[in-house]
Amino acid sequence: SSGINAEYGGSSGVQLAKALGAGDIVGVCSGRNAELVKSLGATQVIDYTQTSLNEALSVDGTIPNENKFDIVYDCATNSGAGEDYYAASKGLLRDGIRPGQYVAINGSPFFWFRGLTGIGKGSNEHLFFLKPTTEKIGKLNEILSGGEGREPIKPIIQKELPFSEEGLKEGFDLLKSRRVVGKIVFNIDN
Repeated sequence: SSGINAEYGGSSGVQLAKALGAGDIVGVCSGRNAELVKSLGATQVIDYTQTSLNEALSVDGTIPNENKFDIVYDCATNSGAGEDYYAASKGLLRDGIRPGQYVAINGSPFFWFRGLTGIGKGSNEHLFFLKPTTEKIGKLNEILSGGEGREPIKPIIQKELPFSEEGLKEGFDLLKSRRVVGKIVFNIDN
């Protein structure tokens, strides 16, 4: 199973997991976004406003290894309101010879330091980076554009705004509201 916190940037993560062949994709989001996350490829959605992920996965108060994840893609830690799901996410990773992997798109300054230097970094902890080689960019483009019979990754855009003082203010006010579903796009052509 792949666990994706789909509320903050996870719409692409859900689609990437599907494109890469993940069998079970568990999206974590509010109930108002559940249908969107399912339409992008999640096989299960957990509404964090109704139950915690730990509660949803627990059996008799503990999370059995078969309910844990091969990959946790954390899109919510440090997304603007002081969230830190690192420790909770690590407890959701499958144990064994090939332990689950934690991948973050954000993180605390300490997590970034560890990710960039390798000092104190666990072998199953990763920041979402891509070293821009021609081969890797080509493979990413193939996945995003729907190569090899895959569906193309579709960006979810909530609002397009002009690249102006008023547009920037409106866009950042929307982001700070923490109610954005998808991306805010600033059009520099206007």
